[in-house]
Amino acid sequence: MRADGSKRLTVLSEAERLALYGLPDFDDFQRAEFFALSAAERALVDQRKGLAEQVWCLLQIGYFKAKQAFFGFSWPDVPSSDIAFLMERYFPGSALTPQPIRANEHYAQRREIAGLFGYRLWADTDRAAVVGRAGLLAKRDVAATFILTELLAFLATRRIVRPGYTTLQGIISEVLTAERRRLEHLVEDGLDEEARAALQGLLVREDTLSELAALKQDAKHFGYRMMAMERQKRTTLAPLHRVAKTLLPKLDISQQNVAYYASLAHYYTVYDLRRLKPGQTHLYLLCYAWQRFRQLTDNLVEAFGFHMGQMEGQTKEESEAAFVQAQAGRQQEGSRIGRVLLLYVDDTVDDATPFGAVRHRAFTILPREAMLGAGQRLCEKPVSQLELRWQAVDRTAARCRKHLRPLAMALEVSATTADNPWLAALRWMKGVFSRQQRLAQRPFGELPENTIPDRLRPHLLDVDDDGKATGLRGYRYEFWIYRQLRKRLATGELHLDDSVRHRRFGDELVASDRAAEALRDLDSPWLRQPVDATLDGLCADLHRLWLIFDRDLRQGKLKHLEYDPGRKTLSWRTPKVDKEEALQAAFYARLPARGIADIFRFVDERCRFLSALTPLQPRYAKRITDDDSLTAVILGQAMNHGNLGMAETSDIPYHVLEATHQQHLRLSTLKAANDRVSNFIAGLGIFPFYSFDPAVLYGSVDGQKFSVAVPTAKARHSRKYFGTGRGVVAYTLLANHVPLETELIGAHEHESHYVFDICYHNTSDIAPTTITGDMHSINRANFAILHWFGLKLAPRFTRRQAQLKHLYCGNPIEDYQDCLVQPAGRIDRALIVAEKASIDRIVATLGLKEMSQAILVRKLCALSPHDRTRKAVFEYDKLIRSLYTLDYLRDPQLQRDVHRSQNRIEAYHQLRAVLTQVSGGKQLIGRTDLAIAISNQCGRLVANVIIAYNSVLLSTLLERYRREDDRKALALLQKISPVAWQHIHLLGHYTFRGGKHAIDPEALLANVRLG
Repeated sequence: MRADGSKRLTVLSEAERLALYGLPDFDDFQRAEFFALSAAERALVDQRKGLAEQVWCLLQIGYFKAKQAFFGFSWPDVPSSDIAFLMERYFPGSALTPQPIRANEHYAQRREIAGLFGYRLWADTDRAAVVGRAGLLAKRDVAATFILTELLAFLATRRIVRPGYTTLQGIISEVLTAERRRLEHLVEDGLDEEARAALQGLLVREDTLSELAALKQDAKHFGYRMMAMERQKRTTLAPLHRVAKTLLPKLDISQQNVAYYASLAHYYTVYDLRRLKPGQTHLYLLCYAWQRFRQLTDNLVEAFGFHMGQMEGQTKEESEAAFVQAQAGRQQEGSRIGRVLLLYVDDTVDDATPFGAVRHRAFTILPREAMLGAGQRLCEKPVSQLELRWQAVDRTAARCRKHLRPLAMALEVSATTADNPWLAALRWMKGVFSRQQRLAQRPFGELPENTIPDRLRPHLLDVDDDGKATGLRGYRYEFWIYRQLRKRLATGELHLDDSVRHRRFGDELVASDRAAEALRDLDSPWLRQPVDATLDGLCADLHRLWLIFDRDLRQGKLKHLEYDPGRKTLSWRTPKVDKEEALQAAFYARLPARGIADIFRFVDERCRFLSALTPLQPRYAKRITDDDSLTAVILGQAMNHGNLGMAETSDIPYHVLEATHQQHLRLSTLKAANDRVSNFIAGLGIFPFYSFDPAVLYGSVDGQKFSVAVPTAKARHSRKYFGTGRGVVAYTLLANHVPLETELIGAHEHESHYVFDICYHNTSDIAPTTITGDMHSINRANFAILHWFGLKLAPRFTRRQAQLKHLYCGNPIEDYQDCLVQPAGRIDRALIVAEKASIDRIVATLGLKEMSQAILVRKLCALSPHDRTRKAVFEYDKLIRSLYTLDYLRDPQLQRDVHRSQNRIEAYHQLRAVLTQVSGGKQLIGRTDLAIAISNQCGRLVANVIIAYNSVLLSTLLERYRREDDRKALALLQKISPVAWQHIHLLGHYTFRGGKHAIDPEALLANVRLG
């Protein structure tokens, strides 16, 4: 909400409010559809007494069918085309004289129309139920738009006509106020004086930096000093984390809300937090302490794994080099040693020859020093490669003490079993180090059992001549335990309770009672019928596809496939995809160029996306930030100018840009602004033209590499993409050319772990149902996860022959023994049915956003191969993947659509790359992970604005060619992408406050013709 003096809570923007509560704006096709009457509807119209009343009733019926709502309007508000259509269709030859409709007639029509369609009008008695529902929703997510959306769905399921906007606005405002007061009272009642003092201590400014400000600083690397600071932050937060751990569960709020409140503590300055109510401040700080403590724990684990991985790689490389060198030395010495030995059997050497002469000849072959060394090596047992590895470990002892030991000692590790030997070893080491002792000083009998395998005893223990252990090689044992700690944290055998990414898998899942409640609200194919019926239907479809595929392959109907019976392999002819680059380049070359600032104003005038960039504290904002400053800040972040660079190359001073950035640029506001632009594009006439299939909306996911200006913890090395620098991956969801969502992930993370997350976190009105991706979108669970939530994963296969080994069947495998292509195995249906309850908990956990897909997939894969839940999820994934793969093999049109969908996101990546390179290299600016994420969202927003501008131009042409019924031009128009920038000025001196140039689409396109 912007500081505009209004006391009402802003739930919807003007454009969104108009879309929901404004009169429908029909085109010719919609007018014919919604004003078509059934017999019952026509009878209701005929009951009206006069012509005006009958037309009025027709209008109300058509508008209700379009939006399931009634509207307050008068005759001048009604589009003349609607009235003309109704008069021509239902009252030909009659003339309508508009006259005011009596109020009782208007509302009587409403009641009868609602009843006809099985609805009832809103009544004051419904308010209590809606308020109660809104209260429950506020515990899940305090975002006003989320509550409104869910309330509309709640009313629709109960067939209640939604009330006016101000009614719902008042209910939401009332509920959010009550929720805030409830939380404030619970927090204040649950805090003791010591906890209050600790919270207030975070806000005390000492010298130039408060404790809270210090806690907000992100780690930039895993160096010793940086990790020492991270451990200190964790120690500072530990008392507050213990309080939050006890208190937050009593608040009965979702993880989503905890994260939201924590983000407010991050964005607010210390000065801002002091001005809030104590209960509100304490809530924000407790949520921040809870979340930040877990993040710091994960940072320590990441740093531990990073250093351990480096040391393992280094010791392996050194040992291999030493082993190769030793082998090469032996080979070089071998021939000369052989020649020396042959002297003893040389018949030319007489037995009476003095030994000195023979030795002299031997030294000419192999010098004395070399012979002495070679002889000693032959007398000793050769050093194994494993021993060389441990010798290399000895040389890393100082690094181990400096980097690994402090991190391992700071972690509170738990185990799935009480007698875990690795946990016992870690605790024993903590005790020894806490007494300032070395491991080798402790009696051998203290050593935890089952931590040294027999093959490593000679390397980790000191042994006497009889092979009996006499002591411990402390540094080697410490390294060995740290190696096991890293490995077993990854597999889930060891875990950390106070962590985001390393908790026990079972602890991540919601309780069974909460799962049942969440599943009732989810509209998932997995839940629509009993699991046996679901599997029956899927297996029947799979069996049918197997038979059709085999029949078509035998009959040669699949022209894009060739089967080699001898080698039993399939080869593909890649379907051709139309290329429209020349047509697109020619079209945009005809357009007059416009500056990016003017384009921002043009798009903002139509969807008011800048109004979504609300100030952090609207109550205390001294003035409304002007749109020019917002535009300048966004462009500065997206194009790598930064605020200082933008001040130097524009007409807005630095202090204004910096203040605007601090108050308005947050991830939540930038995502809201992007959603407004995306929704605006979806409402344009050209948007349906972008679809390949009217029945399917394709979305595509892919990652784009960006280097970072300042290294952060999330930024990682990748020599292929970043050279010696570091970078991140901007993972994006795109649909019909529109970027719907983007998230930053580490360059070391697998993109497939984020496919569901990015789709489920899409908050725009554009909801793709089929998600395409490259081979990086595939793992052993993604087909199943997306199917549970009504989505379809459709990757673009590159290694197609390799996909045959992923084809399974639901029926007995003997049914397919005559098929040209054989199934790789049979789906274990019984296991899926047996683990239905566990799968339900996973679905509920993902649906409630209690756990991300990235964490779920990583932990599923880390479970034991014999874990039944893991196997059941993977079996279901095999089933869904087999269905898609057979479809993909059979249907060249599907292959083309998937390929085109991926081409679109690659075109979007080109646009993003151009934007970032305006002021330098392909990188994101920012000194922290959060700042880089904001820069990434600004880049998406600028790209979205450009796409919206081009879509408006294309929609203008669409309307022109529809009026002219120019089918050839319409066909060509469908081939032009809105992802283009050659007609937009991105460089130069930016003028925001003067020299504004209005854009008239009709004038721009006056001389543009297609065909």
